[in-house]
Formats: sequence, C-alpha cells, structure tokens
Amino acid sequence: QGEVKLTAEVKEDLLAQLQHQARESAIDFEIARVDKVTRQGKTLQVGFAGGRKPVSARRVLICIGRSGDHYKLNVPGEALDKVHNRLFDPADYAGKKVLVVGGGDSALEAAVSLHQARAEVSLSYRGQSFHRPKPENIAKAEALLDDRIWYATQVDRIEPDKVWLKHGNGEPTELANDAVFVMIGREAPVDFFVRTGINLRGHWSPGKIAGFVLTLLAVLLVYRWKTENSEIADWFLEHGWFPNNIDSTVWPDRLPFIRVLQRVAQSPGFYYECLYTLVIILFGWRRMRRTPTPYVRWQTVSLIGFQTVPLFMLPYFLLPLLGELGWFDSGAGAWLADQLFPDDGGGAREYWRSVGFILAWPLFIANVFTQQPNVAWLIIAMLQTFVLIPWLVWRYGKGAYCGWICSCGALAETLGDAHRGKMPHGPGWNRLNLAGQVILAFVFMLLVLRVLSWMLDGEPVGVGLAAVFTGLAFDYQALGVPLNYATVVDYFLSGMLAMGLYFHFSGRTWCRFFCPLAALMNIYARFSQFRIFASKEKCISCNVCTSLCHQGIDIMTFASQGKAMEDPQCVRCSACVAGCPTGALSFGRLAANGEAKLDRLPASLLHAGQG
Repeated sequence: QGEVKLTAEVKEDLLAQLQHQARESAIDFEIARVDKVTRQGKTLQVGFAGGRKPVSARRVLICIGRSGDHYKLNVPGEALDKVHNRLFDPADYAGKKVLVVGGGDSALEAAVSLHQARAEVSLSYRGQSFHRPKPENIAKAEALLDDRIWYATQVDRIEPDKVWLKHGNGEPTELANDAVFVMIGREAPVDFFVRTGINLRGHWSPGKIAGFVLTLLAVLLVYRWKTENSEIADWFLEHGWFPNNIDSTVWPDRLPFIRVLQRVAQSPGFYYECLYTLVIILFGWRRMRRTPTPYVRWQTVSLIGFQTVPLFMLPYFLLPLLGELGWFDSGAGAWLADQLFPDDGGGAREYWRSVGFILAWPLFIANVFTQQPNVAWLIIAMLQTFVLIPWLVWRYGKGAYCGWICSCGALAETLGDAHRGKMPHGPGWNRLNLAGQVILAFVFMLLVLRVLSWMLDGEPVGVGLAAVFTGLAFDYQALGVPLNYATVVDYFLSGMLAMGLYFHFSGRTWCRFFCPLAALMNIYARFSQFRIFASKEKCISCNVCTSLCHQGIDIMTFASQGKAMEDPQCVRCSACVAGCPTGALSFGRLAANGEAKLDRLPASLLHAGQG
C-alpha cells in the first residue's frame, strides 16, 4: 500500500520509520519465533516454536538476513556479562566506557549511537581501513570517534574492568572498559533452512552428496563411452549398442554429404559434440532470456557461433565435405590439407585438428605435441598463444577469449549460468588457483622436451628425451593407474571432474583452477587495460556481485571502496555488472593516460540507453 519511504541513516531511526509506516498502512504484526515452513498441498504452513498453532499462507517471505548465532571472538573473558552482541538502548550506557568490535555497518552505527548517547566509545577493527560500510557511516564514525578507532587490532582478552587489544605487530593496548559489543556478523541459520527445505549453497546434505557421486559416475560413463578403445567403448561395440547398431550402409551414398554422414554415424565422439553444441544453443537461449542485456545477448551469440561453426560443423561436416568434393585431392588444396590435416595412417584425413584454429595451445595440445614437428600448426599455435591472445587480453581482458570464444567458457556461461553462485570463495580456495600455474609449468616442460627430442632426432639423447616426453604426456602409469598429462589433465580435470562438478561448484571449476591457458592469460592480464569500474556512492555492500562470481572474486571489496577491479581471474561474464541492483559496476578499460573509458555495449539493464 504505497511506497516505502526510508530516509534514516542508522538502524534505530530506520526501525522507527518502518513501524510508523506499518501502523499507517494498518499492517498487523506479531512477535513469534518461527520453527519451520512446510508445504501442504497448495498452501504453506508456518510452524512456530512452543506449540503455537501454525498459520497457513500462499506465500511466505523469509526476511531474516543472516539472523543465526553470532560469531564469537573466542578469547578469554568473552562469557562475562558485560559482553553483548546486540545494542538495544544506547542511553543505558551513558557515561560508560564501551568498546565496539567490528568493521561493518552494524558496528559503526552502534558506535555512533553510543557516542550520541554520551558513552565513551572506542572501536576496534582488524582491517587497516573501513571499506564495507556505507560511505556516510564511515564518515560519521571517523568524524565522531576520531583517534578512538583502533585499526589493525584484535581483542586479546576481556577482563571485568578492562579490555586488552593486540596490534598486528603483537604490541598490547589496555583500555578501561565497562561494556563490550561484539558485532562481527552471524552464522547463517542453517538448521532452520534445512527444516524448511531450502537448499543452501555450501551445505552438503546426504541427498546432495548422493547426487554428486551419481553425476560423477554418469560423466565417467559418457567420457569412457566416447573415448576410442576404452573399456566402455569396446563393451558397447561388442554388444552392438548405440551407435554401433546404426547401419549407415543402407543410406544412398550418391551425395557427398551422405557419405560424410556415413563416416560419423558410428562415432560416439560425434554424438557427444552434437549434444555439447545443442546444450550450448538451448541454454544460451535460456541465458539470453534470463539476462536480457545487450552484452549477454552478443556474448552468447558469439559463444554459440564459435561452438557451432568452427568447433562442430567444420571438423565433422564442412572439411570432410570439401574432401569428398575433391578440394584436397591435388594442387594447392592438397598441399594445404597435407600441412593442416595429414593422413591418420588409415587413409583418412585428421580433420579434427581444425579445432586448433579456436582452441589454442596449451588448452589443446594435440597439434603441437606431434610425433614429428608439424610446422603449420606450430606457427598457428605460437601466433595464437604468444601474439593474438596477449593482445586480446591486454586490450579487452582475459574474458575476451574465455568469455567470448572458448568452448569451455561457452558451456560454463550457458549450461552453468544458473549455477554460477555455487563457486566457493575465500583465501583457501584462492590458493587452489595456483594449480593452474603448476599445470602450466608442467606443459611448458613437456614443450621443451618435445622440441629437444625433435632437434636431436635419431641421436641417443634425442631418443631418450622422446621416451620421457611420451611417457609424461601420454603413456606413464603407476600400479596400473594412468598418471600422464593426457589422462590427468585433458581427460580427468578438464573433462570428467569439470563436468561432474557443474551442478555443485559452478561451470568454471576447470577454467578457474586447472586450465593452463587460463593460467597463462592470468599472467598476461597483469598488464591488461581491462577494468570493472565501481561507483562507491551507488554500492550498498549487498554482496550480490561477489556471490554471482563463478571465478571466486571478492568484487564487493573493490566496489565498496570505489576501486577499479582488475583481478586477472575475471572472464567478463558480466554477472556482477548485470546483477548489481544499483548499477554500481561497469565494464571498461584504463587508457594509457589514466582515463577510464567505459564500454559502449551495456552489460546492465540499468546502463542501457545511457550515453
């Protein structure tokens, strides 16, 4: 009934405004503790603690924020009666010495309220400066408390009449004290959400664990099925199961296209790539409907286009069709095909190598790690990896490739669109990002071994290096378990594990943690002009941007300080920009003269139509 008008800057005044407007709108409310919400038929039953009769409703809004148990300092004296987690009436502490612990809006608002109630307030915060609270709260706290804000400190112990703070260098500070307010956040009320049947990100129920295991097994089955000479593929062949039961010889082969279809009809890999492409198209359409920004529309069209034409149609249909039409039988066409698509030893050309036009080394290694050097593909790969991609990253950011071209990114941005919020965040997970650098170093070592073995071909040292390379890259096993690059990285990490984790850890697990090309682009991105610019005045510290980032970047830390985000992990998916409720974020680049130049393609509906 009418608009909600909020002008208060602190919680006490905000609560008073809300209560006044509720009375004006004749909204009745009661104070009760809800135990759970369950569905019964077409209605919801709100159950209360204490045996109170449930209430029926068609819709229930759960607006409790993170109202669970308060986080603890875990220091001696925290159990004293003078230690609190909530401030009810600041006037009760007039003339008393109070310490507020925390660096968020709640802590700053409490400190300001206590100061205005004539308490002697000190504020302890572990950071070097405030960046998460609203700018007006920071300004007010710094103006009123001045030198009583203790930055880079933590509570060491609490005594009946004093508090000891510990600085970063270990030096202690003693403060006379009558009361302590610990406002460092709360744990989510997990039990309540579980009883209510709400799925929580990061909470693993038995059903979720079972689903995760079944997903991994299903992906393993599919990957082994599409891999030639694997036990699953051989089993399907032995029993004449799909696609081995397709008799393509009955098709009329007068047309070249039919002859092409006859060759691919019994290849499991063809059906896998067909499904892969179809999923990108269907979920890409869904993504464009979910997020109808110009940026998402053109980005998704680009991803669909690269996957459909050069990565699917070209190797499976277009190049084989040209071969059937005789384009590669003689002359320049034959010479070009011999360089790029040599004979596989069985009379068929290796058209599958054409994916190397899009998937650069070291993401796709087959065109570089050949038995004998393929000069054409070596030139193409080196130009891609060390010339074209560095320029793209410098000018547009790593996401120019990962978010607009790569097939891995295509699936992550389409099928993975609804799961991007499942990517884990935090320092521990960020350390796992280094796994990609380890894999990158290993693949460079393989490159050195491969080149040296070519250079010393025929000599004993060259033969030995070739054997070491082949073992590490393709053949090495330990106790019957393959532990080579092709199996561990190309098959397990980029295939089975990455796909198996899609619905549990987002679609960017491979891209963020393990992809060697992404790791190389992380290095290039250190010199990139690309930025996500933030308006500190618009940022409300809602954390939506960070929660949507499937690369695990803490975007809100940058946004709340008004700093340009330049984390090399960013793949330009635009989820943070599009999801920001205030339009505080924008894509752009930092020109050589230090000028911020925003992208002309709007990535947020709040920006569409501006400038």
